[in-house]
Amino acid sequence: MENEKTVMLREIAMQPDFVVESVRPMLDAMRKSLEDREPGHLVHGYMIGCGDSYCAAIAARQYMMKVTGLTVEPVEALEFSHYLVEDLPANSFVFGISNSGTVSRTIEGVRRARERGAWTFGVTVSEDNKLAKAAETLIKVNATPNIKELGDGTRVVTPGSITYTASMLGLYTAAIAIGERLGNLDADAVEALVTELEAVGESMRQAEAPTRDLAREIAPSFTRDRHTVIVGGGPNYATAYFAMAKWFESLTRPAHLSQLEEWAHEHYFMTNETVDTFIILPPGRGRRRGLEQARAAREMGGRVIMIAAASDEEAAAAADVHFQMPDGVPEALTPFVYKLPFEHLGCEISRVQEIPFLGFHEPKRQQVNFRQIFESADFDADDMVAAK
Repeated sequence: MENEKTVMLREIAMQPDFVVESVRPMLDAMRKSLEDREPGHLVHGYMIGCGDSYCAAIAARQYMMKVTGLTVEPVEALEFSHYLVEDLPANSFVFGISNSGTVSRTIEGVRRARERGAWTFGVTVSEDNKLAKAAETLIKVNATPNIKELGDGTRVVTPGSITYTASMLGLYTAAIAIGERLGNLDADAVEALVTELEAVGESMRQAEAPTRDLAREIAPSFTRDRHTVIVGGGPNYATAYFAMAKWFESLTRPAHLSQLEEWAHEHYFMTNETVDTFIILPPGRGRRRGLEQARAAREMGGRVIMIAAASDEEAAAAADVHFQMPDGVPEALTPFVYKLPFEHLGCEISRVQEIPFLGFHEPKRQQVNFRQIFESADFDADDMVAAK
């Protein structure tokens, strides 16, 4: 069990260098992929995936739309492959996102979109996996896999961290390349966006040690009798979703996800002194509403844990715990940085409470999970006929 914690911490720490070193090579590769097609083929965009990959699509939506000037929607892979793809409009393009490249629903969605004439992209780690072969164009992300084999032959499965960063970076650099190809960005605008992404890697580096130290300090306070709610909006609804996944994977423990506005309409009613409410509060359009929600959660006796800029004095005053994030990160890029507290907390709480990641110390739990994700049957033509 100690192996898996060490591996996860190492992968979290690798992320700043990964971002800084990968932005320009990934952008150049995407540019080459776009050379042989006319811009008119890029009209209706979709980003599909499951789990962390779906979160990456949600995180990238705002950025993708602003940079390309197109409407590009994140869609959960089954919703796309079983429902939306049948009515796919002409000149669609689809990003299928899967680190492993072996997730059945995402492969199926890409395959069926390609059959309908869409330009399909596989955002994955290898040109040899099933997703890469199903897609017309590869966006190779060069991340480590979630399933690792150590030198002694031991297999270690960790909750995603650098894999999620890689999927996001693949989509963000693809957005820049598409925006450039369509004429939505000139050379100066492209360079500014690339420089911003590289700076995000440095912000992750700046946040790493303070975040790790605070996570270690407060980890023992997350006792099994407490309840967790994670709140985010805009691109950081993805961060909240990702954080919930880390709670499941690291702690095999329930957590509640809430969109920033919906907390007042739903999760408020379960908030009391046993509830920890995380509020992801970058500078941006949702900040004022997040402060209002923090006030209400504290009035109901809950503990408020804020992930906010270091200079945000109002956020600090509204919180019981403040994870201080570097100043100056554009809101659309904060999903790269503001996820760090959840990666470290998942690792530290599981270490303190001696919880094996994903419950995979029980062979049956891993076997059933892998069957559900990697061996699910395709939704084929017969299923389509029956559905009609």
